[in-house]
Amino acid sequence: MNDTSNHATAPQTLDERYGRGRSPGWLPYILVGALAAVLLAWLVWAAWQHATPDVRGELRGYEVVSDHEISVKIDVVRSGGAAVACTVRALAEDHSVVGEDVVTLAAGEAGSLGIEASIETDRRATAATVTDCA
Repeated sequence: MNDTSNHATAPQTLDERYGRGRSPGWLPYILVGALAAVLLAWLVWAAWQHATPDVRGELRGYEVVSDHEISVKIDVVRSGGAAVACTVRALAEDHSVVGEDVVTLAAGEAGSLGIEASIETDRRATAATVTDCA
C-alpha cells in the first residue's frame, strides 16, 4: 500500500478564486454621494455670488460732444456704502476703444445713484460701454 495520504481539499469555485461576488458595501456610495453634495452646494453658492454682485453699473446714456469727447450717464446700484469705481470705454465706429476712464463714486449710502462723466477720446466716438464696476 502506498503511504500517500489523500488530502483532498474542497474545490474552489471561480467566484472564490477570483474574488467575484464580494460586495464592497455601501461606504464607497456614501462617500461619492457626500462629495457630489458638497460640490453641488459649492456650485450653487458660486452661481449665486456671481448673479448678485454687491455693485452693478449700467450705461443710461451717452452724448458725443465733439471729435475728442463723449459724455456718459451711468446708473450705479450698490448694496453697501463702499466707494465704487466703474471702468467706462468710448468706442469708435469700428468698435475699437478710443477712450477709457475710471469713474469713481465716493463711499456713501447704499442704493441707486446716477453718475455723469466726460471721457476724452483719440478720435470720434460713436458709442460707450460700462465694462466693470467694483
